[in-house]
Amino acid sequence: MKTGKTAWIDEENKIVSFQAIDSGKMITKAERLFWDFLLGLMDAGYRIM
Repeated sequence: MKTGKTAWIDEENKIVSFQAIDSGKMITKAERLFWDFLLGLMDAGYRIM
């Protein structure tokens, strides 16, 4: 069984969290897409928390 990876994205403060945050929107992607997605956010100035 394939599982997705989940992160919470706070677009206003440019934060990505691996734990739920009140101001965040939950994003789930297949693992093969997840890490490229996160790298793209980091390139756009997001901080990983």
